[in-house]
Amino acid sequence: MGKKMEKKMENNIRFRNHISIVAERLGRVLLLVIVAAISGLAQNVKALANSSGMDAKDAKVILLACGAILLLLAIGAAWQFIVWSKTYISIYDNTIVIERNTLNRKKDTIGIKNISNVNMERNLFEMLAGTSKIKLDTNSMTTANKTDVTIVLKKEDAQSLRQYLMDLMEASGEESIKEKKADAGQPQYDVEASLGDMVVHGLFSINLFSLLILLGCAVGMAEVVSDTLGQGFAGKSIMGILASILVMATVFMSALWDIIKGFVKYYDFKVKRIEDRLYIRYGFLKKVSYTIPVDKINALKLTQSLLGRMSHRYMAEIVNVGMGDDEAEKQSFLLLYSKKEALDAKLHSLLPEFEDAVRMPVSRQPKGTLAAWMMPLLAYCAVVAGVAGTLAELLPRYRGWIGAGMAGLIALTIFLMALRYATAGFAVGKKCVVLANGYFRRCLSYVSYEKIQHVQLEQNFIAKRMGIQKGSLYLLASADSRVQGIPYFPKKEVDIIKSNMVS
Repeated sequence: MGKKMEKKMENNIRFRNHISIVAERLGRVLLLVIVAAISGLAQNVKALANSSGMDAKDAKVILLACGAILLLLAIGAAWQFIVWSKTYISIYDNTIVIERNTLNRKKDTIGIKNISNVNMERNLFEMLAGTSKIKLDTNSMTTANKTDVTIVLKKEDAQSLRQYLMDLMEASGEESIKEKKADAGQPQYDVEASLGDMVVHGLFSINLFSLLILLGCAVGMAEVVSDTLGQGFAGKSIMGILASILVMATVFMSALWDIIKGFVKYYDFKVKRIEDRLYIRYGFLKKVSYTIPVDKINALKLTQSLLGRMSHRYMAEIVNVGMGDDEAEKQSFLLLYSKKEALDAKLHSLLPEFEDAVRMPVSRQPKGTLAAWMMPLLAYCAVVAGVAGTLAELLPRYRGWIGAGMAGLIALTIFLMALRYATAGFAVGKKCVVLANGYFRRCLSYVSYEKIQHVQLEQNFIAKRMGIQKGSLYLLASADSRVQGIPYFPKKEVDIIKSNMVS
């Protein structure tokens, strides 16, 4: 731990972020400038290729453009330096105060008791700079979609600050001391992922849509190259061909990375529980470390991909403020894909609070659900038929294709409804409610009654006659997890949910 930071912690603390944050933020601006420059150059490649030389006027324009870029970078660097030098973070009287004394003055105050997570993160730049990023999140609905406070410090100082904040969060400090002792030697984790575990997780987390895009782009690029080699450039623009290949290559690489990241994202995954906190660490190019109080966990989610459903494997996620609220961290991760028996054993060590819940049988939606779906299905079919009829009148040559498209859309909708009926379900327990949702993939959400903010229910007239209803329940979480869909369930179970919420 940093001795300088430890000395500061004896009294009130007031400090700035590490100056490397200026370069990190400026790097984003530089990336945008480089992309813009490459885009402009690509648009003028043909003109430059046809030009026999460069006159003084062209050289002057290029020099002016380079000068403008350098000026923008200089202004950006100066502004980021001013913001850094005028921004202070203070910790005193069990509060964190962030002051920004620029022209647009800003002061935010956060109570230590309201902090839900103290997380650490290191991207590749921060590893090279020897710094770490601390992310603090609070139990606030208004800021649930973003990190409330981000602090960048030298690695040792960041560890000291994190420990200090955890000591403040615990009245007795016993738990933080236990974590220090656990981390002093070789920490014994409850779950550690091997290379084989990561490969298995990567296979079962492959997105079917990304795989189809990958195959489509590969076929498209192969066809363009084959056609060009076979027929030459007759009647075709070189720039047009290159642009087509570039677009397909970009989409291809995006889909490929979406598949590959499932294999490498959770490198060196480890999780342990000490008293009532979970400590989660993983990462290769981007190392993250989460500290999560168990009482801040609002729900447990067990997810199955299509391949996971076929092999009876699950992965576990948790829902709380602070995990899954950043764009790069959409999944609030807890456990890799594994068989149900192995997953239950791991949850017994990590979250025994949900042990009974995950053993609850989940019932399918009532049979009256199919009748309740008939009204929206008929309305959808009427709209599709109306649009198809209009297009057939306007384009009589394509009536056959239009009719086939209409039939395909209706058949696809019925197929998805069948998948939904086979996947969705509901269960009411003594301590939590279980929601099953999905089509190809399945997600089981275990929500404690005390964590439910409010419930919204609805039913059409057919569902009312059938004695069933559906709705949504709302949690304190990021936007992706805040609303949990409730499939159709018997109306008589509403009273059970209400009584458990208020008890």
